[in-house]
Amino acid sequence: MEMNERMTIRTALRKIEWHVNAIRHRDPLSPRTFLRLFGSVRRRPWDTRRSPKRVLVLRSDEIGDTVATLALLAPIRAQWPDAAIHLLVKPGPATVFHAITTIDRIIPWTPIGEGSALKRQVLTARQAVRRFGLRGYDLAVLPRWDFDDTPIRYLAAASRARSVVGFAPVPEREPVWLGDQSQLLTDVIPRGDAPLLSVQQLERIGQYLGLTWSDPADQPVGRELFDVEDERRATELAALPPAPGLVVGIGIGARNAKRQWPVSEIASALFQLSAAGPVSAQILGGEVDTERAKELAGLLRERGVYAADLAGALTLSESAAAISTCAVFLGNDSGLQHIASSLNIPTVVVTCHPATGSPWSDNAPERFGPWSQRAAVLQPAQPADGCADECLADEPHCITAVRASDVATAINNVLSSAAG
Repeated sequence: MEMNERMTIRTALRKIEWHVNAIRHRDPLSPRTFLRLFGSVRRRPWDTRRSPKRVLVLRSDEIGDTVATLALLAPIRAQWPDAAIHLLVKPGPATVFHAITTIDRIIPWTPIGEGSALKRQVLTARQAVRRFGLRGYDLAVLPRWDFDDTPIRYLAAASRARSVVGFAPVPEREPVWLGDQSQLLTDVIPRGDAPLLSVQQLERIGQYLGLTWSDPADQPVGRELFDVEDERRATELAALPPAPGLVVGIGIGARNAKRQWPVSEIASALFQLSAAGPVSAQILGGEVDTERAKELAGLLRERGVYAADLAGALTLSESAAAISTCAVFLGNDSGLQHIASSLNIPTVVVTCHPATGSPWSDNAPERFGPWSQRAAVLQPAQPADGCADECLADEPHCITAVRASDVATAINNVLSSAAG
């Protein structure tokens, strides 16, 4: 076969492949084209000398990172007291903000995860019109540091914001069809070379925007999560005894089973604490945690430890109110531990992530650990068999190496530092 003939066949095959992909994906719009169609015609880089009148903060995260956003919203409000500040979040985490006064409007948003690339882009633009209107914003802020498989940067661009500030995308981890999303931003903040806690990444954004940053623990931002009625209901359902002793909040749940420290170990840690005096436990979690919560409450009551089983009975805001009454919070890597941190409650977290694991993991406490002033993280020294840089199991595995005696000691230590 002649060289030219082979090249002709190869070219034809490539054209066929291109057409097949075009039919399958319906040719997604490039970021540049998307901006021309749906973005602001007056886009410009952010200028720290400006005082925006309308600010949009967009989060595509779950409860923990969404709650941490309070640390950024507080200085935004302090810097621009007359601005209209809107927060866009998923419907689930949105419920925890019903009492917030820092922002003017909560905008629930459901990511579009199905359909062709073009369809997702067009529906995203339509969502932007429905949720934001046509007026546009002076500033849109994207606090997410990690990769994102939702088209939220497209949503930010379609909000018609003049300045869109966010971290550099992670192209090797994000869907190819999204294209070079950095083009959707007017200001790209470098990701950095070292893992940081979520609130430390938020501080980087605050510095870029020119905000006066203050430690969220100095004035616990989590007080914005609940109101008097939430406090009343949480107190009523907990029904703590007149002399409750050491009140411990227990965050029994976690998104993955591998992050859930065994109930028997939690009970053992509390038994050791009760040897020094009365202990009362407030067991917190969602509907999916009720069976484990019931088991824990039963174990504690058998040994005379007061246990208020509140799992599935409280809203997120009511859970925040309950945590605010605790002397210490003990939990897994979950949204509740971020709520405890936002309230600056002494916090002890048990994580499945081994001490020798990758600090870049989605389970790494270097990124998602507690951020209250008095906190401790307990983790396995080494990965269990079959795991390496992180726990890969579908059930409690590496986390089972954490001992109750060490957790009890850590609780006493954070309480001692709080007293000091």
